[in-house]
Amino acid sequence: MLFTSSSTVRNLVGIAGKPHNVTVIACIGPATAKTAEEHGLRVDVMAPEPSVHKLAEALADFGLRRRAAAVEAGDPVTRPSERRPGARRRRSTST
Repeated sequence: MLFTSSSTVRNLVGIAGKPHNVTVIACIGPATAKTAEEHGLRVDVMAPEPSVHKLAEALADFGLRRRAAAVEAGDPVTRPSERRPGARRRRSTST
């Protein structure tokens, strides 16, 4: 989940509740991160300055670090859709 303001944190948590614990949480700056933490969210990525471009760079760096850690640990590097077999079921083609 990517949060670009404190109000988006409050609105999402108010409407949908807290996201699953494996969801990556990214915030555009420290004020947004503080609000996320106040709502019980773990902030995984924070832009070094409040900028969409810096947030995108921080997310890319996070992904690269996560991938490198998986490779180093000998874990298979997979797409999220490949991690949960059966999570997406194919439609039946019979009529």
